[in-house]
Amino acid sequence: MTFLPILQRELIEASRRRGTYWIRVGAAAAGLGIGIWVMAFPEWRAPSRMGPALFNWLSVVALVYCAFIGIFRTADCLSEEKREGTLGLLFLTDLKGYDIVAGKLAATSLNAAYGLLALFPVMAVPLLAGGVTLVEFGRVVLVCLNTLFFTLAIGMFSSAINRDERRAMVCAFAVILFLVVGLPIISVIVENTSRWRNTGLSEWLAVPSPSFSALFAFEEPRRGTPLASTYFTASVTTIHVMGWLLLLASSVIVPRTWQDRPLSAGALRRRQQIEQLGAGPVSRRVARRQSLLSLNPVLWLVTRGRFKTAALWALLLGGALAWTIGLIKNPADWKEEFAYVLTAIAAHTILKFAVVTEACRRFSFDRQSGALELLLSTPLPPREIIRGQVLGLEKLFAGPVLVVLLADFVFLLAERHGEGWIAMWSVGMIIFVADLFTLSWLGMWRGLNSRRPSRAAAAALLRVLVLPWILIALALTVLGLSQVRFFDHSFWELNGLQLLYLVVSVAVNALFGLPARRRLLTQFREVATQRFESRHRK
Repeated sequence: MTFLPILQRELIEASRRRGTYWIRVGAAAAGLGIGIWVMAFPEWRAPSRMGPALFNWLSVVALVYCAFIGIFRTADCLSEEKREGTLGLLFLTDLKGYDIVAGKLAATSLNAAYGLLALFPVMAVPLLAGGVTLVEFGRVVLVCLNTLFFTLAIGMFSSAINRDERRAMVCAFAVILFLVVGLPIISVIVENTSRWRNTGLSEWLAVPSPSFSALFAFEEPRRGTPLASTYFTASVTTIHVMGWLLLLASSVIVPRTWQDRPLSAGALRRRQQIEQLGAGPVSRRVARRQSLLSLNPVLWLVTRGRFKTAALWALLLGGALAWTIGLIKNPADWKEEFAYVLTAIAAHTILKFAVVTEACRRFSFDRQSGALELLLSTPLPPREIIRGQVLGLEKLFAGPVLVVLLADFVFLLAERHGEGWIAMWSVGMIIFVADLFTLSWLGMWRGLNSRRPSRAAAAALLRVLVLPWILIALALTVLGLSQVRFFDHSFWELNGLQLLYLVVSVAVNALFGLPARRRLLTQFREVATQRFESRHRK
C-alpha cells in the first residue's frame, strides 16, 4: 500500500487547481504593494531606514496572517466530513487516522503555505538595502513557518473533536486568542506582581505564546535581554512540539469520533439535563415558542436555546474581570489611552466575527440540508424568511452590542478633554454599528451562495474590515506625496483622519451592504432552490 495515499492524492489534485498558482501571485503582489507603499515615503527612502521599515511591516503582516489562518483553513476540514457522513467511508479501507489527518492538512493548508512562501522573497529585499541581518531574517522566517504549522494544527485538532462547524471555529479561535493575546497579558500581570517580579516566571509563562517567539525574533530585543536567545529557542521548540502533539492527538481521536455511539444511561441523563438547562423550563419554553412563532417562525428557529450567545457573554465577562484585576493591580497602566483603544478594537472585532459567522451559517446549512426548500414550499414568503433571520440576529447580539457601546462611551468620557478624542470615539462607534449591519446582510447573502460558511464569513470580513484600511493607507500615501495641500497640518492632527476613516468605511459599507440586501430580497427563492453543483457548472 502506498504510504500516505490521501496526502499524495491531495497534492496531485492541488497542483491542478488554478487557485494554487494564483494565491502565490496574489501574496507576492501584496508584498510588493507594501514595499512600494513603504518606499513612497521620503523619510523611509534612506537605505538605513528603508530596510528595517519594509522588513518590519512585512513581518507584522506575515505573522498576523500565520496566527489566524488556521481558523479558516483547517477548523472545519474533518468536522465537515463527519456531518456529510463521508469520513466513515474512508475508514472502511485500510487507511489509518494519520493518513486522513495528513491528507486533510495538505489539502487545506497548501495554499496558505504557498502564499507565505511567496512573501519571503519580498521580505528578503531589505537584506540588500541594509539595516537587517541575515540572522534576523532567518529567525522571522522560522517563526512564521512555525506559527503557521501550529495554528493549522490547532484548527485540525478542533475539527477532530467537534462535529459542528461553528463550535470548531470558536474552539480554534479561543485557543489561538488565548495563546497569542491571553498568555502575554498573564505574563505582564505576573511581572507586575511584587512577589514574582524579576524571577523569570513571567517569561517562562509566555514561552508557549507565538507572540513571545515573534517578539524575540527581531534583533533589538535579543540584544537587550541576556536570556533572550534561550527564551527564543525554548518558545520555538515548545510551539513546534505542541503542534506535533496536536496532530498526533487528532490522528488518535478521528477514528473514534466519526460515528455516533450509543450513550450510557448516565451520559444520556447528563445530556438531557444540559439541553433542558439551555432550553429553560418547559412552561417558559412553550410560552416563548408560541410568542416567537406568532411573530415569525424563522425567528424561533434562529433563537432556539439559551446557549447561543453564552460564550460571547462569557468572553465579555472575562474581559470585564481582566479589566477589574488590572485596575486593582496597576491602575496607572490600565487608565492609559492605549489600553482603552486596544480593548475597544478587541471587543469590536470579536463581535463582528460572531455576527458574520452566525449570519452565514443559517442559510448555508439550511440550503445544503434542503430546509430552505421546505420553507419556501409553505405560505411563508421569502421576505418573511429573511426578516426572521434579521430579527434573530438582533435578538442574539443586541445585548452584547449595547454593552460594548456603553464601554466605548465610558472610554470616551475618560479622556474627553483630549484633542480629537471625542471625534475618534464617535466615529468608531458609528462605524461599529454600520459594519454590523453590513456584515449581517453581506454574510446572509454570501452564506446563501456558499457551501462553507467559514469561507463566506472570511470573504465578508475581508471586504468590510480589511479593505477600508487598505484604501485609507492608499489615500494617505497619495495625500502625503501630493504637492497640493488640501488642508493644513492642524486639520489632519485633529479631525482629518477620523473624517477620512468615516467616509471610506461608509462608502465600503454602502458598496457591499446595499447590493447584498437587494440581491437577497429579490433573488432569494431563485438561489435557495438551486443546487451548489448546478450553479458551479454554470
